[in-house]
Amino acid sequence: MRSTTVFSKRPFWTQRAGELIHGWREMVHPGSLPADAAAGLSVACVALPLNVALATAAGLPASVGLVSGVVAGIVGGLLSGSRFQVTGPEAALLPLAAAIVAAHGAAGLAIATVLAGAMQVALGLVRAGRFARLIPRPVVMGFTVGIGLLLLNTQMPRLFAVEDTHPDAMALVMQRTWGGHVGWLGVAAGALTALAMLTLPRLHKRIPAVLVGLTLGTGLMVWLGAGYDAVGALPRSLPMPSLPSFEGVHLAELLPAALGLALLASLGSLLATSSLDALTGARTHSDLDQDLVAQGLANIAAGLFGGFPVMGAIVRASASIQAGARTRAASVMHALWLFVAMALLAPLVARIPIAALTAILLVVGVRLLNLEGLVAMWNQSKSTLGVVLVTALGIAVFNVFAGIGAGLALATLLYVRRHGALRLEVQRVTDASQLQRNLHVQAPEVPNAPQALDLLVARVGGPILFINHIKLYDLLDGPPWAKLVVIDLSRVSLVDAAGVATLKYLAEFLSVRSAHLALVKVPSQLEAALEPLAQHLLEARMHGSIEEALVGAGLVQPSVPVEPVVLPAPPVHSAAPAAHSAHP
Repeated sequence: MRSTTVFSKRPFWTQRAGELIHGWREMVHPGSLPADAAAGLSVACVALPLNVALATAAGLPASVGLVSGVVAGIVGGLLSGSRFQVTGPEAALLPLAAAIVAAHGAAGLAIATVLAGAMQVALGLVRAGRFARLIPRPVVMGFTVGIGLLLLNTQMPRLFAVEDTHPDAMALVMQRTWGGHVGWLGVAAGALTALAMLTLPRLHKRIPAVLVGLTLGTGLMVWLGAGYDAVGALPRSLPMPSLPSFEGVHLAELLPAALGLALLASLGSLLATSSLDALTGARTHSDLDQDLVAQGLANIAAGLFGGFPVMGAIVRASASIQAGARTRAASVMHALWLFVAMALLAPLVARIPIAALTAILLVVGVRLLNLEGLVAMWNQSKSTLGVVLVTALGIAVFNVFAGIGAGLALATLLYVRRHGALRLEVQRVTDASQLQRNLHVQAPEVPNAPQALDLLVARVGGPILFINHIKLYDLLDGPPWAKLVVIDLSRVSLVDAAGVATLKYLAEFLSVRSAHLALVKVPSQLEAALEPLAQHLLEARMHGSIEEALVGAGLVQPSVPVEPVVLPAPPVHSAAPAAHSAHP
């Protein structure tokens, strides 16, 4: 599919219609269809157990996860702004989805999913997707680490048969472990599943480690003949779509949760799509606005089928690419393979232990922590690591939006601190020679400077902002104070209200001590902001050079301009008479 640039000026639907039609034609090309079918099967092997695990972890029937994967996979695959994006239930949505189910029930989650999808469509239509590229990468990494922490915190108790909604779930896990009141068979099945997921990919990347792990974990429980919590009966067909029932659901209480779901699903999808661009080396960006519309429609469809909320999934999409996907048909085929599995393998899926599914989510959580990346970041930039950890801990302790907000705030402060540092070069001038030697002021600029001066010259570089303006107080180091303090602003890019207030204070401080403040070489873009200061400055104005300030302070006499020598104009000679023609 031919990707479009981010800021295209063509109308939205005109821009996308041709691209989508071209992508749909590519889907049925005989040369790519076999590869896409194989890639779709590989993705389905990853998605099937994960969809079931997410649904059961949220307190929903396992069928909800499968139905969502089928419906959303088809809609998202056909309409996504990226040809390789794969849509389905995702671990990042689990904490919020589980909270909605606990507060409003399954019907409340279906309503929230439909509302969130509508909000996503609206965000796409107003072209909000492009702004996702402005989110700093440390915040993005902190988002994934925070989701990993949430998964570990919620799924570890489930592995030990402790309800994750218990206020002291992790403490109860420790208590049961030390007291020996743990269903060790379930823990063993989960451990076997996790071990297969972690070790088999090292032997060969094409081994479906998740399916092998589930088979081993389920086989262990069946072989031992022990009673265990399993997925349970599954339908073999899709339910009919219907509008969710609003009975018993307080819409006003549900709207904030729906908004949170929309923002979380949008952010995750956009970050996943941006990551795919980097992964595939696309020469132009995927259409993030179109991707928002596609994910919104996928969520609406999932909600109408009573399903789990969905988003673009970087893990599944990268698996699709690694398996040889060529077009968006791979995403659609993954959904069709899920439907085939639901229709033909429902009895087998029904026997999967909940502990094995929990182990899948625990492994996903550990991988999201990206411990190798955190260690590398510790060695490269501890401030960047701080942004990651603040974001992650905010998500784990409070909620997703608190964590992202804290991460963005810290990243902004670090950026301003790094790029907004105030550089101050100060020279105390006591004779004219220092003007030329230390301040690089050319001799013609101060031809009449006396030998004795009392001058402080400061060259300022960078913006003068609320976080660095206090450095200007270094100019008041005294007594004794210089008779004239000159601040060269030629290298200042910005002055905020705090900076203006500080300059005003400097001027007033010097004035009561019979000294003066002069601002020289003020950039034109700063003149309006500094205009209110004029009445407090030397001669109530800003000066163009140090010489002007020295003259205004009475430290030097103005240079006498040399009268130009006017040379007399050369005499004007009349033109030679033209030669007369010869007469006969």
